[in-house]
Amino acid sequence: MEATVTNISPSFEVKDDRFDVSQIADCHLLIEAGHDRFRFAVYNTIHEVVMWLEDYHVFSLFKHSQLLATVKQIYKNHMFLSANYWKSIRLTVSSNHFTLIPDELYQPDDMAKYLNFAAGKNLSELEQAFEFKHGHSGIVNVFSVEKELINWLKEMYPARKITPQPLLSTLIEGSIKDKTNTGLHLYFEENYVSVVYFQDARLHFCNRLQYRTAQDMVYYVMFIMNELTLDADVPVRFYGEITTFSEGFVLLNKTFKNIEFAANPSRIKFSQYFEEMPEHRYYTLFCSYYLY
Repeated sequence: MEATVTNISPSFEVKDDRFDVSQIADCHLLIEAGHDRFRFAVYNTIHEVVMWLEDYHVFSLFKHSQLLATVKQIYKNHMFLSANYWKSIRLTVSSNHFTLIPDELYQPDDMAKYLNFAAGKNLSELEQAFEFKHGHSGIVNVFSVEKELINWLKEMYPARKITPQPLLSTLIEGSIKDKTNTGLHLYFEENYVSVVYFQDARLHFCNRLQYRTAQDMVYYVMFIMNELTLDADVPVRFYGEITTFSEGFVLLNKTFKNIEFAANPSRIKFSQYFEEMPEHRYYTLFCSYYLY
């Protein structure tokens, strides 16, 4: 039984007062959803800038994600989010289950089998398998999305095509287009870290790990470094939910010599209201603009 979620306010927001709902038909709606976050941005093609951003925290109840219940409540109280005449709707999802398959070995009919093998268990009936093809890298990302979430969004926007894209694929493709595809890339979520490594500008490693403490996270990252035979001076780029004050950063800063926080995608412009935005936190959200 779905719990009721009430009194939801953005944990972070940026609003350009030039935006008008009458411009929605000329705007792309960028959505990113994960087990602990729901966020969206509005790219206005009239001004050719991102003009709006809202970020919400998703709480869990008895280890069950309240993502869909939270999203429904956000939409219920929002002044324009449920409008059905957006220029396009672009959905990025953070998936717990994914795997990368080389093009030459990939069979579309076997998507569920790939995920079952990667997860070490059968795909839940609550999940649906999708694919994303990395043309530059010669691989396919097979990933799962909550059926209820994707079906609800399709019902919400019947006039628009809703095709989910995996968050890590968005990061990979964004790095390639921004020409930052070198070294280690660490994407942080609540109790998760995703590790992407590029060698000679090509994707060499990608995995997502769950951890309990910052010490555990650092251990996993160090283990991967050792397996990849990387030195402490390897370039490292941070994304997502991490700050210079967090314990994870303090510990990693003692290990790596060449850390930087990701900047906004180079091919996207922002209104002046976004000058104080933590750019690394929303890189994948904005990069979804590249994937269409």
